[in-house]
Amino acid sequence: MQSIYIATIFAGALVCMLSSLLLLVRRKPRERSRLILAIIVFFSVLNYIPRFIALSQGYEPEFVVSAKMLLLGNFMVISYILYPIEVIRPGWLNLTRTLKLYAFWLLLLTLYLITSFAGVRYSSWSSLPEMFAHMERFEVWFCLFLSLLLFAPGLLVIFIQHVGHNSNTDRVWLKKYAIVFYINILAYLMVLTFNHPLVHTLYYYVSVGCSLFIVYMELFDRLLAKTPDNGTPDEPILQEALLRHEESPAAPVEAPIAATRNAALAERLDAYMTNNSAWRDPDLSLTRLASELYTNRTTLSQTIQECGYENYTHYINQLRIRDFLQQVGSGSSSNYQDAFFFVGFRSRNTALRNFKQFTGTTPSEYFSTAHS
Repeated sequence: MQSIYIATIFAGALVCMLSSLLLLVRRKPRERSRLILAIIVFFSVLNYIPRFIALSQGYEPEFVVSAKMLLLGNFMVISYILYPIEVIRPGWLNLTRTLKLYAFWLLLLTLYLITSFAGVRYSSWSSLPEMFAHMERFEVWFCLFLSLLLFAPGLLVIFIQHVGHNSNTDRVWLKKYAIVFYINILAYLMVLTFNHPLVHTLYYYVSVGCSLFIVYMELFDRLLAKTPDNGTPDEPILQEALLRHEESPAAPVEAPIAATRNAALAERLDAYMTNNSAWRDPDLSLTRLASELYTNRTTLSQTIQECGYENYTHYINQLRIRDFLQQVGSGSSSNYQDAFFFVGFRSRNTALRNFKQFTGTTPSEYFSTAHS
């Protein structure tokens, strides 16, 4: 049983390391979700390696319940919710918001350090049930609270609000992630409850399996379908599709850029966007664009409206959709999602909504019609 346990830990560390490297290799430009997930999965490698080395050298570290271990477990659980937050709200996480997510954990860590310094002795236990006979002790209540706290971050994953204009996935994906998340936590609690080598071994299988499934969902489950008929439309078909789109009443064409009261600014805007493909920057804002053109938000917004667009958002999204049609038509991107991200969309849902508003159909239907 011991040799199986050692082999399981080694295999788990190897699989997690390869998964982390794969996520880094397949990381998309301007997309942080895979980077965050790669770091989280690599945390597991750092946890597995010391145990594998100890067991290989003949030591048999007893799997115990302790305040240190439970604090580490809560840290890992919180880390695992950073990834779905980044998927749902791309770009929302920054240093300040990340620290806020860890704030309560940091408070508990501070409490642990202060009480340890004050003389509280935190014991190690073989299992959670063993602690119940010592309920009068502060350390027992602290450890039990940390055990229950493992479930709290998962509630944020379940109830986090979907923001349509930023969402990069759907509720089905989120439910799958929440289920896998809680399976992993329940397996961990089983280890804390039943201190037996068989349970420990099974836990590593479950934990690595959950990590692999999450990696699979990131690499494949969130991708859009590729273009139909195993190919992309050639240039004449694309030109015909663009012409059909531009003549459609449902998709207003661009007004002559000079036919405005501020023709000079309109021309500078057109030249800047064309020369720099500025719409591909997902962080481009009206304020920043106005600064680049040496004007103010109000004047630039008015000029954009005079050019035939409802507002800045309508203008920038139409440029992105036109670029998307060109990218897919030229075969520069192998699937729709890659092309959407390349042209500046942060969210699949946003891109699909704007594409349908711009063309009156979905990408699959649009290019299927172009092939017919």
